Amino acid sequence: MTWDIIGHEWAVKRLERAIAREQLAQSHLFVGPSAIGKATLAREMAKAVLARESSNPQRTHHLIAQNKHPDLSWIDAIDGSIKVEVLRDLIRTLSLSPVESSHRIAVINNAHLMSDGGKNAILKTLEEPNPKVVLVLIAPSIENVLPTIASRCQVLNLRPVGAGVIEAAFIQHGHDASRAKAAAWAARGQVGKALALLSDDSLYAAHEQRLSDLKRLLNSSRAERLAYAEKLARVDDADIEVLLEDWALYWRDLAKHSEQARIATRTMRAIATTRKQLAQNVNTRLALDVLMLNLPI
Repeated sequence: MTWDIIGHEWAVKRLERAIAREQLAQSHLFVGPSAIGKATLAREMAKAVLARESSNPQRTHHLIAQNKHPDLSWIDAIDGSIKVEVLRDLIRTLSLSPVESSHRIAVINNAHLMSDGGKNAILKTLEEPNPKVVLVLIAPSIENVLPTIASRCQVLNLRPVGAGVIEAAFIQHGHDASRAKAAAWAARGQVGKALALLSDDSLYAAHEQRLSDLKRLLNSSRAERLAYAEKLARVDDADIEVLLEDWALYWRDLAKHSEQARIATRTMRAIATTRKQLAQNVNTRLALDVLMLNLPI
């Protein structure tokens, strides 16, 4: 079976080897930045485990993709939390014999949002493991999970996927090469973000507009740059951060692949300084004014 995931080959190989040897850990913790592929890895692992003994693997894969497989339980946060009642229901389900496989699998996405009662319930489950159950917790980092829970799990720390890997995968699936490259390099290793840029025309257009603004500013007067800063200071902080991230990636690419490496590096530092100042609640307009004046001419 080929796992349908972009990147993370080391994690796939480790899990495949454990499944083939029937040595898969009963408790897992997948951590890493958002949209990096943690949930996708969990779903692909579930496919590999549940389809292994299936007489109809294609049907098993389809049921898992639709969240309808009787031996797979998938839990996620509702209104920003995972309530203890939901987790108690899950534990009761996991106590039952598997329906179509030799195992039941439970995935708790955003496990860091479990209520205190839910954390205690899951901890008890980890302390008394059922050999017929595989539990996967997903969280941004190991620090977001109780140490007593993390210590009982096999931890896979997923890292950002290389832009070249994402780009190649998109092209292999038949996507336009120029758009695949733009989406891959704008995503900062987050496959989910790259997929969104690839499939959502409005998101892609917004990304292209931010880069177009930057290129225009490089040929603009001091007054035009300050006018842009004034306009930008009125938008949401999150939108400013997205713009600065896109600009930083543009200059990072130039630093690696052009004769303007020195200028690009200096500009990247100016952008990094601005982002740090904004995170520290420095006056937004002032910070952006300084950045605009520090852009290359």
